[in-house]
Parts: sequence; C-alpha cells; structure tokens
Amino acid sequence: MVRFKEIQLEDKSLFDRYFSARSYENSEFTFTNLFIWRLSYNFKYSIVHDHLCIMAKYRDKYPCVFAPLSLTAPDYEKVLLVLAEYFHNMNYPLILKSVPEEIKAEIEAAMPGKIIFREDRNNFDYVYLTKDLIELKGKKFRQKRNHINKFLKNYDYHYEEMSDNNLEECLKTELKWLSQQGNSEDQTILEEKQAVAEAIKNFYALELKGGVIRVHGKVRAFALGELLNPDMAVVHIEKANTDYAGAFNMINWLFTQHAWSGVTYINREEDMGIPGLRKAKLSYNPIKMVKKYTGFLLGKGVIK
Repeated sequence: MVRFKEIQLEDKSLFDRYFSARSYENSEFTFTNLFIWRLSYNFKYSIVHDHLCIMAKYRDKYPCVFAPLSLTAPDYEKVLLVLAEYFHNMNYPLILKSVPEEIKAEIEAAMPGKIIFREDRNNFDYVYLTKDLIELKGKKFRQKRNHINKFLKNYDYHYEEMSDNNLEECLKTELKWLSQQGNSEDQTILEEKQAVAEAIKNFYALELKGGVIRVHGKVRAFALGELLNPDMAVVHIEKANTDYAGAFNMINWLFTQHAWSGVTYINREEDMGIPGLRKAKLSYNPIKMVKKYTGFLLGKGVIK
C-alpha cells in the first residue's frame, strides 16, 4: 500500500542519497527546493519498491509526481503502475512532472506507447558557464558590465558570506521588501515569504551557501544556493533592493565569484513562464537549458 508522508528536515539524508545516485541537473532534485516549498506545493514522498516518489499538489491543480528515482537500476513500469492505481483510487490520472530528458527516454523504453510526454518550457532550467558569469566578457555581456560599473561608482558596498552575523538581518530585510509589494494577502507573496524564511532559518541544516551585499552597512542584496551535482551549483534564492541600480547584477556576479568559482556550471532555475523573468534569465546568455517534460499515462485515468 502506498503511503505519502510529509517532508521533514530529518529526511534530508534519505533524499540526498537518492539525488546523489546519479548526476541530475534538475533544480527540483535538491532537498532544499522540496523542503522550503513543501507547504506551498504540498510536497510529500513515499518509497515504492525502493524508488523515491515525490508527490505535489499546487493550489487547484491536479496532483502529480516527479519521475521515480532509484539507487540502482530503475523499474519504472513496476512503480508507475502502482502509482497509477493509487491516483486512480482517488479519481485522478497519473501525471508526471519535471521529467528530465534522460529519464523520459528510459521510461519510453521501459513502457513503449504507454506514456506520452510534452515539453514543459516554463519549467526549463537555465544553465550558465560559471566562467561567463564571473568574467562577463564580450559584447553579449556589455550591458551587465555597465550595470556593475555603475553600482561600483555610485555605492560604498561590502560583500560578505551569509552566516550567523547576517542571517536574521537578511530575513528581516526580505520580509520588509515583501511587505512593500502591494497586497500582503497575495498568495504568491505569502508562499515566497514562507520559502525564504524556511531557507534562512534552516541555513546550516540545509548545508547552503550564501552571499550578502551591504551598502552603508545595511543589507541590500543576498543570494542562497548549493551544489546540485559535483560540477553544477544551483541558485535557489536571489534578492536585491531595486532602489540600488545594478544590485541584482552585483549579487549575481559576486556570489558566483566567491561561492562557485570551483564548479563549471550554474543552474539558475526556471522562469515559470513569467515574461520579465524569462527576459532577465535569457539576458545572461545561458549555455544550455535543462529540458523537462510532463508525462501522461495512457489508459486508466488518462486526460483527454
């Protein structure tokens, strides 16, 4: 019998074991991402035939599961048919989300003609060369260099690592910024507030790295991230006070230099289909996109 459980902080070692079994590039495949957003997305998990199965239910959308992850050779058909029965008993179809290309191919080979996949462009991750984000060379980065030079000229700043010396101040600063974003009851703002608070309050337990920019002694920007795999870091949170021109460019530049110069790639997650966010992420000239797919099981409970 399948039983999905709430995600707790003490589950981190279990999740890390599954995530490190292969070199995944999906930003979703980190414990931090699941933990800080667990309440907003109703993330739960179950171990089904030794596969880690993560379920989500966001607002009024259908529930879905990520591609099952295994420690050894996966048995997708065995696990997915169990999950299909579980969802069918609740009058839902089986929907797979955030399926990377390599797992999509494996599922198609294991279950030919039984699952159809569609690209989920809004959830493609943007991946950059760390060297590009540090050096900002060439015409394609001219505007970024201009923003940074303007910040350097106009502001007396100080960069520091995130630590006990600034964690509480970063949280208070973020809550103040969010309170100034219009409707304080807006669900998106409330979800973001909760996620950032979870990340900062559990900074050490989640084994995160962070960077902070102060201007005249006060926090004006900060970023949080972690290693996604041995050759790629992922930036989960990046915040800046837009009253300080170039602050976002500066925290991106400095955090990459100080925290991630030893890895080849930086994953800056998806744009969620938000036009302004898509434009901003494209402006940094990604070296590649981590494609993700949504899968629909044909037959029992299928969406027409």
